[in-house]
Amino acid sequence: MSMKHFAIAGILTPLLYFSMVIILGLLEPNYSHMTKMMSILGGVGGIRGLVFNLGVSLVGVLSILFAIGLHKSINQGKGSKIGPILLSIGGIGLIGSGIFHCNLNCVNVIVEKNLIGSLHMLSAFIAGMCLSISPFFIFARLKHDPRWKKYRPITLIVPILANIPGIFLWVTLATTRFPAIEGLIQRLGIVFTLIWIGVMSIKMLKLSSK
Repeated sequence: MSMKHFAIAGILTPLLYFSMVIILGLLEPNYSHMTKMMSILGGVGGIRGLVFNLGVSLVGVLSILFAIGLHKSINQGKGSKIGPILLSIGGIGLIGSGIFHCNLNCVNVIVEKNLIGSLHMLSAFIAGMCLSISPFFIFARLKHDPRWKKYRPITLIVPILANIPGIFLWVTLATTRFPAIEGLIQRLGIVFTLIWIGVMSIKMLKLSSK
């Protein structure tokens, strides 16, 4: 694959995820983005649940391709591989959360936990954690490449913005839950990282055309 293809994969990552969650959320009766976790969309019967779970897995594949391209694009692939590896592991987590998905209303995750539900939670945790901390390690590499120096501020700010709601969500799920805003908190934990992936991918696309 060329750098252009890796960049396009990264650009598609947030576009696919956001459009999928918004559209399927609108199609689901009484679904609230403020209160409902996104995983619930994967437990819907029929084609909509299948579309969500396949879509999440595809986003995972795209994010892995983005990680490979970003690694090659920064300083010609020289430097620490920790950031790209974490991005790739996060992508694997997304794939896993799509394969090991919720059943109806996520009963297998929330109420009657079973193996599939536990694997879904583990996959989602790995995805959220690895994707949200990976920019910290990418940030350190950018200073060695003049073409990427202007992207250091956003690469530092994004993981901070992503980890605050992310940590809050997992702590509350394990202790005292806040069902009135759980959906919002979960979305804040991933939206900043996905936007960052899109921004970095656009830069990759520009560099590939030179």
